[in-house]
This record gives sequence, C-alpha cells and structure tokens, in this order.
Amino acid sequence: MSSFDMISMAIRNLWKRKLRTFLTVLGVVIGTASIVVMISVGIGMNEGYKQQLSEMGSLNVITVRTPWEGDPESKNKNAVLDTKTIETIRNIPGVEIVTPVLEDYFMLIDGRYVADINVTGVLPEAMESLGYKLSSGRCLQEGDEMHMVLGGDVSTNFYNPKQSWQYRYNDSNTIEVNVEEDKFQLTYDQSYGESEADKSIKAKKINIVGVLDPMGNDSWSCVMPIDELQKIKDEKEKKEKARGVKTGGNTPKKGTYEMVKLKVTDLKNVSTVQDQIKEMGFETDSLMESLNAMQETSKMLQLVLGAIGAISLLVAAIGITNTMVMSIYERTREIGVMKVIGATLPDIKRLFLAEAAFIGFLGGLSGVVLSLIASKVVNLVGANLGQTSNLSLIPLWLSILGIIFATIIGVLAGYFPARRAMSLSALSAIRTE
Repeated sequence: MSSFDMISMAIRNLWKRKLRTFLTVLGVVIGTASIVVMISVGIGMNEGYKQQLSEMGSLNVITVRTPWEGDPESKNKNAVLDTKTIETIRNIPGVEIVTPVLEDYFMLIDGRYVADINVTGVLPEAMESLGYKLSSGRCLQEGDEMHMVLGGDVSTNFYNPKQSWQYRYNDSNTIEVNVEEDKFQLTYDQSYGESEADKSIKAKKINIVGVLDPMGNDSWSCVMPIDELQKIKDEKEKKEKARGVKTGGNTPKKGTYEMVKLKVTDLKNVSTVQDQIKEMGFETDSLMESLNAMQETSKMLQLVLGAIGAISLLVAAIGITNTMVMSIYERTREIGVMKVIGATLPDIKRLFLAEAAFIGFLGGLSGVVLSLIASKVVNLVGANLGQTSNLSLIPLWLSILGIIFATIIGVLAGYFPARRAMSLSALSAIRTE
C-alpha cells in the first residue's frame, strides 16, 4: 500500500465517523491547550522578571567587593581590589569591560540652593556598557572630565541652606531646578551656604550632561569620571588632615578599591564569571542571581501547571485508544478483507497509526490555535489590570512542540489498537457479521 493510499484511506475512515472523531479530537484540543497555556504562563513570568530587573540595571553587570574581615566563606583573606586584580578580572573569558568604582558624598550647588548627593565614580567609557538608563541627555564618554550624570530624583532634593531644618524638607517647600539651563558647582564642604561654611574650600564647576531614569536603581546617585572624583577626594582628605580630622577607617588605601563593576558579554556566562571571581576570594552580586532565584520559583509553578495540563492530555490519549479499539470492532470484516486481498501486517498497522496520528495532529493544531487565543485574552485582562508585561507568552517553539507532542501522543495511544488489528485472523475476520 502506497503512502498516499494509506493517508487518503485514513482520512476517509475518520470522516465516516465524524461525531466520534470530533469528540476525540476535542479531548486532544483541550489537553494540548491546557499544557501550552500553563507553560506559557511560566514563560511569561520569566520574561516579566527579566523586564522588572532590567529596569533596575543590566543583567550582564557584576559588582565585585572585597570581603569583610573575618568572612568565613572567603577563600582568600588577603584579597585586594587593586590595579593588578582588575587586570586579572579583565582577562577572564567573557568579560567585556571592567571599571573600578569610587563613592563619596558631596554637595551640588545651583545658585543659592544645594542638594546632598551620593557620587559614584567610574571610567567614563564604561558607563553606557554598565546599563545605566537615562531619561535625558547622554552617558559619560571617554575624555569627559568635570562632567556628571545626575540621579533621576536629585533635581527634587534641593533646598535653601539658610532655612531651618524643619522648613528645608517640608513637602510644601519642594524646589525643582532646571537641569538643562542652570549652572552647577560641586563641593565637599557639607556646611556650604551655612554660617559655619569653610570659606577656604572653593566649589568646582560641574557640567551636567544627562539625567538617570527615576525608575532605575540609582535615582539618588550621581555618576562622574573616577579620575576627577579621586582628585576631589584627595583634596578633601588633604584638607581634613590639615585640620586634624581623621579619615574613616573604611577608606581604602591609595591604589585600591572597595568595589569593581564589570559587564559580561553573554548573559549565559554571568554565573560562570561570578564563580571564577569568587574563587579569587571576592564577594560578587548581580541581578542575574535575583533572576535565577525568581526563575526557580516559576519553574516549580510551571511543573505544577504542566502536570495539570498533562492530566487532560492523558485523558485525551485514553479517548484516542478507546476510539481506535471501537473502530477495530466495527471494521473487523474490513480488516479481514484487506488481509485476503494482499494487505501486509505492517500496512494495517500503519493505517491505524495514521488515523491515530491524524487525531493527535488535528487536536494539537486546534489546541495551539485555542491557546493563542486564550493567551491574548489573558494578556488583555492583565493589561486592563495594570500589568506592564505579558502574563502569558507563547513562543514559536512552544507552538510547534505542542503540535508534535499531541501527534506523538496520538501515535502512542493508537499503537495498542494497531497491534490488535494486526493480530486478527483473516478467516475469522471475514466470517464476522
């Protein structure tokens, strides 16, 4: 029997019993749609986690810190983030860019108003790669000197230093500055503008070139070139030393850093690079760690939801088996005639498997279409409830896999009936009324 004859015969046989075929296919439709939709919810959750975390920063960025003294998990008690260590990290396969990081607190001046700011110093050419998100302007670039990118919420944190403390931070006394047009200065004198201000400390002109996204993780922190920040810190420490003020014990030694940030080229390599840096004795953290923890939770949910859907498909498989067995009983004489006129046992087996496969394929295809419609409805409902990301996401591979899986289930469900059809005696089958 040719493949074309077998396929056309299988279709005719299914069409003869339209209602039974429809009900059996319907079971596969429900089972396939259940599994696809359940899995799509888990995929949607993972993508939602990625979106939420990516708004806080780049998932490819790793922060490296020196271990605290007495850390029992540290593999190198003498680990120091110096120039040599930074170069070693830079040479790790998969690392795109590395920058040391400095931090300090200063006052930002806009005319008679000031704001307390936390300033982070990085290599200017590394800022854009580190995933800083801007609401306006640009990131720092190579060659920038006294330039700064302002935190997204800093512009609303200005106050008049001549006013009382109670009045400065009164909600009704909020002062907003014009970042694009105003001229700003920077000083490490925390008493600037007050009566006890140090007149010998000269404020430095600073050029604001951009503003960070207020929705990001650094909305209260400003970013400037690390070399410029180091010069101001050195001047500040020199001034404090001259006044007999002892610097904090946590201040890193010259040429060493408390923190380093790096970007990994491929998201898949973030965990591997982190493990290598931990082996060197340093502490690391990244948004990828948070994502992995979230994905573990969603993976368990996917397994539970997938299992519920699998039960529906199992019931559908039983329905296919039942339909094929009933078909054999009804077509016993037909099977006997086929054997007498020369149909081989493999031909008969292939015919019944083809019928079962068609049921599985039609059910899988219709189930995927139904799941796509259901996914759209779920996402529309989520959007109306204020959900910014899709609750359900069905990628192409999941649709194809759903159809293939349903077809395979159909073939497996039809295997036992096909074997039964092969075992029928031709003579007994012909005598059957």
